[in-house]
Amino acid sequence: MKKLTIAALVTVIVGSAAYTAMAQHQRGLGEPMVEALDANQDGNISKDEATALRADKIASADTNGDNLVTADEFEAFTIAERERKQAERRARRFAKLDADGDGYVTADEHAAADKRMDRLFERVDTDGDGVITEAEREAAKEKMQNRRGKRGMGRRG
Repeated sequence: MKKLTIAALVTVIVGSAAYTAMAQHQRGLGEPMVEALDANQDGNISKDEATALRADKIASADTNGDNLVTADEFEAFTIAERERKQAERRARRFAKLDADGDGYVTADEHAAADKRMDRLFERVDTDGDGVITEAEREAAKEKMQNRRGKRGMGRRG
């Protein structure tokens, strides 16, 4: 029973990691996950590398070191991973705003970000009335999906 529980948790953790990597890759954000899986950084992901990552994830989740992951340990691990990823996203967003990298977002840097948002708004608001309707959002979404599909990154099926 313990082996079955461990196997199920391993499957969930690795499956989640693989799904996240694929989803992020489709959105152009998969490099951190690919780098985590590609331990020797040769551009390829071997089964051994995936197995090693799985072992690392289990070891990280097994906080009491008994080689078993309880539901509480799994929940704590999942929450910690989500918080870590959110912190990374916040740091990337801040770094994008902090154009000169000095650790501060100035009014000019914020205004530059606002200008990028204004250009995006103008592209989506196709009738120029200052309101983005549901139809305009759908049209912009479809246009973006078509562009991604042409580059081989769109969803298939």
